[in-house]
Amino acid sequence: MLDMNEVKIKLIEITMEVTGEGEMPETDQIEESLQKPLEDWGVDSLSALELAVHLERNFGVRMEEKELANLETLADLVHAVEEKGKG
Repeated sequence: MLDMNEVKIKLIEITMEVTGEGEMPETDQIEESLQKPLEDWGVDSLSALELAVHLERNFGVRMEEKELANLETLADLVHAVEEKGKG
């Protein structure tokens, strides 16, 4: 089972690595940071596909392009990883 706190931190790290934007929030600001729109993190259609590769590699979770297009925030992505990680 996935530790969701670790997933949240790792997703922020992966997103920053993929986009080259953003900075790691303080521990007490992680939840707030996860609510930022993906565009604010610099995520576009190309980087979303790269995120999908990292999700599969790091969490064993496969996300289709169509699924990624429906996500608006990193919190949405965390929720999707949590749901798919249960399967």
